Amino acid sequence: MEPTFWKLSMGKSIFGFDQILRCIHEGYVAMYKDTHPLGTSKTSQAMDFANANIGDYFYLTHGNEGIYMLGQFTEPVRLFNLKEKGWMERSFKAVKFSSGDYYAGEQKWWAPNHNSTFCKVQKEEHKLFEDLILKPFFELRIKDFVVK
Repeated sequence: MEPTFWKLSMGKSIFGFDQILRCIHEGYVAMYKDTHPLGTSKTSQAMDFANANIGDYFYLTHGNEGIYMLGQFTEPVRLFNLKEKGWMERSFKAVKFSSGDYYAGEQKWWAPNHNSTFCKVQKEEHKLFEDLILKPFFELRIKDFVVK
């Protein structure tokens, strides 16, 4: 079974570097409940975040200020109060921390240099994702995640 990968950006206009580090240390990631859909998608990025499966993988960015880690969701979404009501959080386990920082590759909705918050990497783009994100930042390949 092939894994599911997501890009998750905790934006620099909302989260400071210290807040990102605190979230990583405490084992949760966050998203605002009203985050809009991408393009013509029928579901919002917030709904995708809430409905991503336990066991799905994500890589965490801070805008294009850095790729921090690869994680795996361990629990369903929870509501909490960060600065104001309406935030969601999900617990995760860290899989690997990034060995790089700035991404200068191709712009895709799931890439750090695209203005998106939570975006699935489609299976037909797994090879490109592997070449642009998994190998250079995590020294991993898709086959490292495949369950037989």
